[in-house]
Amino acid sequence: MRYLAVSVFNTVFSQSLLFTANSIWGWGGGWSNAFAAIVASIPAYLLSRAWVWEKSGSHSMAKEVVPFWVITFIGLGVSTLAAELADRQFGSGIWVNLASLTAYFVVWIAKFLLLDKLFSSDDSPAAEAAA
Repeated sequence: MRYLAVSVFNTVFSQSLLFTANSIWGWGGGWSNAFAAIVASIPAYLLSRAWVWEKSGSHSMAKEVVPFWVITFIGLGVSTLAAELADRQFGSGIWVNLASLTAYFVVWIAKFLLLDKLFSSDDSPAAEAAA
């Protein structure tokens, strides 16, 4: 549920940035999506780490940082391609947002499954409480 809540927040935040960059500032779909995804990925990582997986202290490069950012950049690539294609096909506006959302949804489930496995460890408060 916490992952879902962070995802909803991050989706609203990133889609707002995408809409602003594409429909208000007039940037192309691909550039707008890349901008939104990069900016939104910072709070997504920090919120996921602290609230979803209840991690604090130093960041593990192998178990947290690298997997999160690799998956984030895969999502960025897939959604940016979809947003750019939608922009070329339909023009700016809601179609760019829908294309980006659809692409991110495909990556979202895989991201949760992988990150949950990597972030969950025996020394986390959630794991201790379950024990």
